[in-house]
Amino acid sequence: MKKTLTSTLLIAFLLLLYSQFTELAYKFGFAELKLVAVLENSEKMKVKCDAYSLGYFDEVKLQNKFQKCINDYEAQGYEIISRSDT
Repeated sequence: MKKTLTSTLLIAFLLLLYSQFTELAYKFGFAELKLVAVLENSEKMKVKCDAYSLGYFDEVKLQNKFQKCINDYEAQGYEIISRSDT
């Protein structure tokens, strides 16, 4: 019983510490960005454009690179069938 209570309190403390750490890290500019787009052409061939970064990064540069990938495939006749920005 005592071990269960101790482990429960330890887990609760670690979750609280983790949530505060991530909030503080995001305030100082540490972030995560994940962009995914799936495109399909008339022959049902699918391609994927994605961009992922964790840490300190230039969001505008990453967004531009992602959009360029999409634009290149759209110029070849592909259309976006799903897109996720997280």
